[in-house]
Amino acid sequence: MTGEKIGPIEIIMGEKQSRAPYSTTLLIRGRQGSTLIDCGGGPAVYAYLREQNIRQILLTHFHPDHTSGAALFPEAQVLTNPFDYGRLLNQAKREADDSPYRPVGPIQLIYPYHQLMTVSETKLLMIHAPGHSDGFCCPYFPDLGVLMVGDIDLTSFGPWYFGPDSDIDQFIQSAQQTLEVDAKYFVTSHQKGMFELADYRQKLPQYLEIIEQREARLKQAVKRGCSPGELVYENIIYYADNVRQTPWILRNEQMGLAKHLLRLIDHGEPYADYYAEFMQAHRLQREQIRQLHQPSWYGRDWKGANQK
Repeated sequence: MTGEKIGPIEIIMGEKQSRAPYSTTLLIRGRQGSTLIDCGGGPAVYAYLREQNIRQILLTHFHPDHTSGAALFPEAQVLTNPFDYGRLLNQAKREADDSPYRPVGPIQLIYPYHQLMTVSETKLLMIHAPGHSDGFCCPYFPDLGVLMVGDIDLTSFGPWYFGPDSDIDQFIQSAQQTLEVDAKYFVTSHQKGMFELADYRQKLPQYLEIIEQREARLKQAVKRGCSPGELVYENIIYYADNVRQTPWILRNEQMGLAKHLLRLIDHGEPYADYYAEFMQAHRLQREQIRQLHQPSWYGRDWKGANQK
């Protein structure tokens, strides 16, 4: 298994073309060992990576499709961002010690945002890009012109912002700011793979427009008199048949619609009463929809690491 290469970086697609629950991994080779960016490619990818002398794994955020293979590399240092350190540490403690499928192995270190560091002899900057999750970041390799935009993935489905710590407006802002980075190559975590600048610049606005299309469908449904309880079956984010058949899709639809309603309220539109009825109809609490976290700075930061 080999992927597209840019200098010491190898882009390794996950199984099923990196469709969830899998994702794309970056492998950075160095003379004294290799570094991974994310580790959720699936069993075939993990088997290949086990042959690559992995010394460090940097996780862009805590979602399992990006972290599920990290526990299979017990010899590697695992690092995450300031927001996700405590979250991943607690997840690891809750899992059985003998389970190869726990979300992540022991988290030893926190990497800083926006601070140039070196991994496997390659310069790297982790750019904080909240929206998909509060700790989400985009790894940037300035000397190679490579930006891993991750879950700003340009898929036809559109942006994913259905976690308690997701935020639609932050997602849009972070995505737009990726165009301000001096990069030639943009690597996504799911399906699409790598884009060159001109193609990425063209497709990003189309991808973000899906957010406005969803919101327009929501407003049209409310205008037609759709009840809050039935709003999830209006084909606004997911197809109604999938919402009815799959519990996690129903949950994502509920979360997404609640976040869109909150966004409309934040933008001054009169949806407060409808939002309250929606929350009651679906037995949701506000803290489930909008969770704010503080970064965890306990543990050693990157300066305390044994860099490879």
